[in-house]
Amino acid sequence: MLSVDTFRLEIVTGPDPDSAAMLAFFTADGIAAAIGQARRLLAAAEGPDDRFGELYVRDGELATWLTTLHLGA
Repeated sequence: MLSVDTFRLEIVTGPDPDSAAMLAFFTADGIAAAIGQARRLLAAAEGPDDRFGELYVRDGELATWLTTLHLGA
């Protein structure tokens, strides 16, 4: 039986890290798979070459921050 979690990626393209330009919700089988999917989503997102994403995992009614991903110029 697979253990699938729900993740949220907040893609930030501007100077304000609290203002996400895009949100992506997806499921993945574990954190490593989620990071790989988040990197693909970040690379595919429209915006400047220098952007980053904040990755969260759903934890009941809340979300727990996992990591920051950076796609440098």
